[in-house]
Amino acid sequence: MKITASIIDYIGKYEIGVLVSVGLMYEGQFYGGILFYTDTQMNINVEDSLTEKLGYPIEQHEEYLAILKYLIENVSPHEKIINQLEEINLNEYGS
Repeated sequence: MKITASIIDYIGKYEIGVLVSVGLMYEGQFYGGILFYTDTQMNINVEDSLTEKLGYPIEQHEEYLAILKYLIENVSPHEKIINQLEEINLNEYGS
């Protein structure tokens, strides 16, 4: 894989989903990202600098689905972790 992913830490829960800090390595450079997943959906947001380096959104990268598959296979199942995490208050981060 050109992009490798790793799970850094569970941030908390937001509404019905889990937020996880992830790391992505691309061409020897580390980029941070946030994985959000529920029991039926998942999405990853990455640093703008990775998007700039790629020249397009990560969702268009040929390895995007493989990255998501790796991450979802390596995080705790939604139904097991959701009630163990504290709710994130996004208002604390401003708008």
